[in-house]
Amino acid sequence: MRKSLQLLVFFISFTGVATAGNFLNPHVINFNKQQYGGSNKNWSIAMDQNGFTYIGNSIGLIEFDGVSWHLHHSPNGFAVRCIAVDKNNRIYTGGYRELGYWERNNLGRLQYHSLTSMVEDYFPKNEEFWHVFVIDNKVYFQSFSGIYIYADGKFSVVRINGFITNATVVDNELLIALVSDGIYRITEDNYSPVLKGEFFTGKSITFIEKLSKSKFLLGTESSGFYIYNSETGSYNIWAGELHQSFIRNNINNALRTKDGHTIVGTILEGIKVLDEEGTLVQDINIQTGLQSNTVHFMRCDAEGNIWVASDKGVDFISFSSNKSYTVYQHPELGAVYSAALLDGILYAGTNQGVFHRKWEKRTEPFKLVPGTQRQVWDCEIIDNQLLVGHNSGTFLIKDQEAQMISNHAGGYSITKIPDHLNHLLQSTYNDLVVFSRKNNRWQADHFVKGFSDLIRFVEFDHRNNLWASHLYQGIYKIRLNEALDSAVQVTHFGKESKIWRQGASIRTFSVENRVVFTNEDSIYTYDDLKDAIVPYTFLNNHLGEYTSAFFIASGPDHHYWFMNSAGIALFRILGTDVEKIKEFPIGLFRNEMIPKEENLIPLDNKTGLLCLENGFALLDATSPESGSEIENKQLHIRKIEIRGQEGNAEAVSPFNSRLAIPYSKNNIALRYSFPLYSSEKISYQYRIEGLNNEWSEPVKYPEFVINRIPPGDYAIKVRAKNSWGNTSQIHELSFTVNPPWYQSTLAFIVYALLFGGLTFIGKYITIKRVKMNEKHKNEEKERELIQLRNEKLQSELSFKSRELANSTMGIIKKNEFLISLKEKLKRHKEQLGTRYPDKYYNELIKKIDSNITGDDDWKTFEYNFNLAHETFLQSLKTEYPDLTPSDLRLCAFLRINLTSKEIAPLLGISVRGVENHRYRVRKKLDLSPDTDLTDFILTFQNGN
Repeated sequence: MRKSLQLLVFFISFTGVATAGNFLNPHVINFNKQQYGGSNKNWSIAMDQNGFTYIGNSIGLIEFDGVSWHLHHSPNGFAVRCIAVDKNNRIYTGGYRELGYWERNNLGRLQYHSLTSMVEDYFPKNEEFWHVFVIDNKVYFQSFSGIYIYADGKFSVVRINGFITNATVVDNELLIALVSDGIYRITEDNYSPVLKGEFFTGKSITFIEKLSKSKFLLGTESSGFYIYNSETGSYNIWAGELHQSFIRNNINNALRTKDGHTIVGTILEGIKVLDEEGTLVQDINIQTGLQSNTVHFMRCDAEGNIWVASDKGVDFISFSSNKSYTVYQHPELGAVYSAALLDGILYAGTNQGVFHRKWEKRTEPFKLVPGTQRQVWDCEIIDNQLLVGHNSGTFLIKDQEAQMISNHAGGYSITKIPDHLNHLLQSTYNDLVVFSRKNNRWQADHFVKGFSDLIRFVEFDHRNNLWASHLYQGIYKIRLNEALDSAVQVTHFGKESKIWRQGASIRTFSVENRVVFTNEDSIYTYDDLKDAIVPYTFLNNHLGEYTSAFFIASGPDHHYWFMNSAGIALFRILGTDVEKIKEFPIGLFRNEMIPKEENLIPLDNKTGLLCLENGFALLDATSPESGSEIENKQLHIRKIEIRGQEGNAEAVSPFNSRLAIPYSKNNIALRYSFPLYSSEKISYQYRIEGLNNEWSEPVKYPEFVINRIPPGDYAIKVRAKNSWGNTSQIHELSFTVNPPWYQSTLAFIVYALLFGGLTFIGKYITIKRVKMNEKHKNEEKERELIQLRNEKLQSELSFKSRELANSTMGIIKKNEFLISLKEKLKRHKEQLGTRYPDKYYNELIKKIDSNITGDDDWKTFEYNFNLAHETFLQSLKTEYPDLTPSDLRLCAFLRINLTSKEIAPLLGISVRGVENHRYRVRKKLDLSPDTDLTDFILTFQNGN
């Protein structure tokens, strides 16, 4: 449905009829059920404060926001007969046994709220509501038999004794018309007469307009219009010339415009526009644009346009009396290449032939001039005769009949020859043809010898040089002989000349009797003193951007139309004065102009006819209109959706002053409405402050999708732009794209806490590591010290162990010596007997025994032993308190790994005695048979 705005904007100027002068120019556009999505029949129309249009349709309420249509089905499936909108844009509707209102929800969508249950008990069997009005804070629903007043959430009902044919608001009061009775005023809970009398007998009032204190304009269904005087009861027929027409065609409804025109909707003959005197100004019916001649309802919008509800759709009528341009679409003509206005007849030269129509009879169709079928290139009025350059040759058109006056194919451009009043020169596909006037009639005479080429434009300069623009290959300067039959001098300005521009066509025109050349960059002229083409400094300094013109048309009174790729402008050039009178953006017509064949024909000094592909446009430089009405309008946002990357969409309220969008849905889709109903082509742009401050490229529809918006605060600004380059007021929508969870404030707090925690932990670990390192260093030093101490102790132990071993070995050797000495003494005693006195023997033996078992040796041993083995003996004694000193000595000897044989001399006993002693010690130590005593003693450590 969104095509509707573009169709409205584009075709407003193209359909219907238009008249010359300053009175109403109606332009009609049709909307059918395929466009608005409802039924054919429409019953009522209303507008809200935003300019949205609402239409009561046979199946529901239709909404048009200037861009798209939306159908809202009625709650009971029946027709919506009447609509009224209050100051808060609440939409009241009524129909068959149903009344209520529509309001927008937080997403901007209309929702219906029925009021029927509050008042249904008062409904007659087939109650149906045909009008609804909002007056102050009250809503009046009108049926054929009563008025239902809704105020403060309650209903009151005024029953009417009669049949209501019409209701309207006059002086902020509701007036109703009763058939064959009169007109009444609705009061709080009753009704009272306003107009009564014989006049109303047999009449059905369909229109009431108060003209003055005592005068009313009354329209009747089948008796015409009347001016009724409430003071005297007298009445007069109004619009008498149409009286019988209104009787035949029935007045169904009417409305009065701000400028005093009365728009009348009939049952059988469409719409009639009457001025204040009741004179017919315009007929608008099926022949002139309406879809149906049966007009159910009409409404005038804020711009003065008329909306029509009919049984075939909806019609939009734009009345304009001050437009600076009007486009006329005539597809039957084809592409218009040239035109001429002669003796009140408009001639259009097209790609299909020459067509004509009376200038003032805009409703009449164009007719083909017989014999002119095929391509027309040029229509020129010379000495009040119309010459037409045609693909087949050249025709003279007179009285809508064509006479061929030249068979030279392709008559492109024709002009007068200076100093030869009875001759013309024409460029064609191949030759330059000279025409002569005989008996006041132009006829081809001969072609110019010595020159043949494809020439599109020709112009003579003040030195009678002929300048001929080739269609593609530059320009020629040609000197003709006096007989005009030969080219005596030809100079070509092509690719090597200063004027050449690749891709641009060099054309020749005349401005103030001076030949000029265009190359779509600058204006050039011919300097006869230098015999050269030079820039035309004067025009280049005064034409502004129109120095890049590619087309120039000369009009009356020193007026000239210039056309470039950006626009069309009318200048007045006189002497050293250059005045730009009016400018038209090329965008108004760009898609309709014929590329490379653009043409404009001046009709008078301020009006021009612009040739288009399917018709033409009239440009009026006297009108101040320049598309400025858009500047007071603003777009309305209708729909907002935010979308995730997976495409899941979520609707958001368009009424929020600021949006907060989660990062997971950072794609936004926007749809706007723009209820400006005009003939301009509207485009739309947006920019996002905070992201991209450049306006986007214009698009046809106000729908925008912006994807992957990074986190941040933004403002989307949207504007409408017309072909004049004017823009609407900017609509601004502020929104914030929240950062992703890992960039949110909470996340940063967590990050800060984590960072602080990690920093603390890191610092703690660092400190701990430093301490550990210091501890390890201290421990290492301590270990080194201990190792050194141990090494020292080990060294001392080794030394002491060696001393112990040495002392032990010394004791052993000594004891072994003493034992052997004792044994030798024993043998000597045995040998000598008494000879060896006992006294001396016993003394020696005792001396030897005391040295073998003496305490001194043990003390020396024990001292050295304790140095080497520290608390061994003490620990062993503590663990095994039953051990005797003798047992401890044995254990000490075993500790240093002495054998029984080595121990025996130390104890002064035999080896066997040592073994027996070992046995006793095992018993005390409670060793198992498998445990070796020596191994046990060697491994014993502090009780283990």
